[in-house]
Amino acid sequence: MPATLQVTEVADGVRALTLSHPERKNALDPGFLDALEAALANGAGVRAWLLRATGPGPFSAGYDLNALTGFPEGSPLPDERLGEVFDLLSVHPAPSVALVTGLAVGAGCELAASCDFRVGDAGAKFAMPPAKLGVVYALKGLARLTSRVGEQAARRMFLTGRTVDAEGALRLGLLDVLAVDAEAQAIALCSELAANAPLAVQGMKRGFRLMHGGAEPELVAYERLRRESFNSEDAREGKDALLGRRVPVFRGR
Repeated sequence: MPATLQVTEVADGVRALTLSHPERKNALDPGFLDALEAALANGAGVRAWLLRATGPGPFSAGYDLNALTGFPEGSPLPDERLGEVFDLLSVHPAPSVALVTGLAVGAGCELAASCDFRVGDAGAKFAMPPAKLGVVYALKGLARLTSRVGEQAARRMFLTGRTVDAEGALRLGLLDVLAVDAEAQAIALCSELAANAPLAVQGMKRGFRLMHGGAEPELVAYERLRRESFNSEDAREGKDALLGRRVPVFRGR
């Protein structure tokens, strides 16, 4: 059976993407990547994504080894498509939270790292085993994990293949929250993100990408977006709510 992706609404403005492939320990495959791309493309109105897997068991055992066959010269490698779809998750305007309550290996680890935040419990573990499989990982994947844990920690994970437990992941920044009830904490974080002004959240998420370099048109567009935000209805609502000592209601305009 191929991997499936269940799309559900779990809170106001929060949409859950649930990976299900229990017979293969929630391994990823081409069908999952297609489904994830489609879900992200249909994300209008979403203010926060919750990415999780069916359990109990691993978050994801990585890319399905049964889908790894011969790769003749000129044919795309599987992690090329993987990187493209994970990029769509990383750059999506709405922030994302990965709920990791089991082992996240290889592509599963990179999937979690593609999200803006990661919440886990004591059972969360992360590993990057390409050195144990005899393959060279894609530059995008190396860079993605490095952006989360720093280069030296990424070197240790990739070149040794060691597993990082939940406490270690929290110290590295691979986990943002370590909790007994990780699911409740992940949903609460998503709801907190969704309650903020969408234009501000989406704009600053774009800004974090531009911090690492951007073309001149992108930088100009960002400054234009900043000016628009100062003149937006949400900015007026935020100011009025603060002065009126009430909870703001943002409408994304």
